[in-house]
Amino acid sequence: MFMKQFEGRRLSLGLGSFPETSLADARKKAANLRQEIVEGDLPRLLAGGSKLSEALQTQERRQAEQGQLPQPKDYTFSTFAVEWMNKNLVHLSSEKVRKNWYSTIERYAKPISEMSLTDIQTSDILACLNPIWQSKPETGRRVQGRIERILAAAEVLGYREGKNPAQWRNNLDLVLPNMRYARKHFSAMPYAELPNFIKALRENQSCASRSLQFIILTAARSGEGRGALWQEIDLRNAVWSIPPERMKARKPHRVPLSDSCLAILENLGSGAQEGPVIQAQRPGRPISETAIRNLMTRLGAKAYTIHGFRSSFRDWAGNATEFPRELAEEALAHQLNAVEAAYRRDQAVERRRVVMEAWADFIGGG
Repeated sequence: MFMKQFEGRRLSLGLGSFPETSLADARKKAANLRQEIVEGDLPRLLAGGSKLSEALQTQERRQAEQGQLPQPKDYTFSTFAVEWMNKNLVHLSSEKVRKNWYSTIERYAKPISEMSLTDIQTSDILACLNPIWQSKPETGRRVQGRIERILAAAEVLGYREGKNPAQWRNNLDLVLPNMRYARKHFSAMPYAELPNFIKALRENQSCASRSLQFIILTAARSGEGRGALWQEIDLRNAVWSIPPERMKARKPHRVPLSDSCLAILENLGSGAQEGPVIQAQRPGRPISETAIRNLMTRLGAKAYTIHGFRSSFRDWAGNATEFPRELAEEALAHQLNAVEAAYRRDQAVERRRVVMEAWADFIGGG
């Protein structure tokens, strides 16, 4: 099959079927077509009467009959980006991350929003990135990476050709400063401060307080903890089983529940059969991250993040205990290296239970 992009159209022409047409013959035919294109004969070939012209007309007629998407020359970046995101972001476990993709492209890709895919150049990408590259380095890297991925998909689908103008290596890295040094880690509360903080949380009887206690005690991510469902909780065996679709790594994770966690669940009404473990004021809705952040601000912990409590746990496990490193990593649902993983066929739930009970005892959550 001979394929070529011309004036926004993807052209294809069969070179003959095997074995009637040998590989050598097909290569020779393709070479002749390429030579004619180099000599400027492609417009003549498309004008009519040639096999390439007939193939193009048949292709366009078939696409029209099947109601396919607009030809590449009709695609603006925003149109293609939305269609691509609708189809390709379904694998993301977090609705928040999916929404962030849409809002990022809508807000920061405005300079190329209405441009044809085939017209976008590196200078246009720089128009998107320059205003935020140094003032918002994390956002800038995110925008660059997402635009690069979208344009790469457009190339794979034949909607543009040539070098990806949003490519970082040997392209944008030559004209933009590397801002990776400015990347900030999640602000984590020192683990020595946690006992007093947990005490303040226990004095607050709000749903946000209970939710944050549950997140800290289980060392879970914010979305995983806030989204915990009663049907995931096995009270008899004291295990919380998180399904893969709610995990960052898309793998199931089992969390041993300490006595402190079980006490929180019992106070919430463990007779429930389904729905969020800790609900917001609106029935059936999990507590929001904003509600927890507002509570942290009122308790003097505004400088820290919810995610940072996972780092607090990891620092405590590494600095204040003799527990094996891999147990702490598994408690955080981190991926082990290949050697460690080969020797660990399960998640060592009962061994991790000892770790989580010690963690609960340390922070005074009992």
